[in-house]
Amino acid sequence: MEFTKIQQPQSFRDHAYDEIKNAIINHVIAQGDVLYERDLSEKLGISRTPLRAALQLLEMEGWLKSVPRKGVFVSHIVEKDVEEVLQLRGANEALVVELLIPKITDAHIERLEEIFVQQEKHTGNNQSFILMDKDFHMHMAELTGNDRLIQLMHTLSDQMRWFGIVALDTTDRVERTLKEHRAIIEQLKKRDVELAKQAMHEHIIHTRTAVLASLKSKKETD
Repeated sequence: MEFTKIQQPQSFRDHAYDEIKNAIINHVIAQGDVLYERDLSEKLGISRTPLRAALQLLEMEGWLKSVPRKGVFVSHIVEKDVEEVLQLRGANEALVVELLIPKITDAHIERLEEIFVQQEKHTGNNQSFILMDKDFHMHMAELTGNDRLIQLMHTLSDQMRWFGIVALDTTDRVERTLKEHRAIIEQLKKRDVELAKQAMHEHIIHTRTAVLASLKSKKETD
């Protein structure tokens, strides 16, 4: 695996945290992989003290799991995680729509459409596609102006990126995601809260189905 050595005035702990978490999200580090402090320390260009602090933080957030006398392992995506995250995602996305509709402008929608067009251009790269997916949803959240909601969405988006790359392995999920995003945009243009919430709900439900189907398929092949 490749990491970026620290080049800027960022805390060593935060640098390690960001690099390792992104490697997990993008499946550069696979589920169940063991992490070795010496190896990580050398690749990140930092000492073990801030590295351990980063690993502890990642474990607190559920990305890693320590096993006594065995080491630190990357967590597995399990059905319970998917259900919990998508339940929260569905509730928060519905709130985003409710808060957004009264204040959305044509310029906001134009920016959302620009993000959509960029996502269309990344259909051949799952990592880039799912990152654009995050931008699409976070743009709507940020337009609400609700700082706490935005922070919750950021946290959930990291989990969704991890799940989402798995979901893209299912048949036609990329095309369906684009179709669902287009439907959301069309309802936002109408300023119809209920229809926009319904379009968002269907998007979340289809994402859940795709992620769970991919997990089931992986279990059967392992």
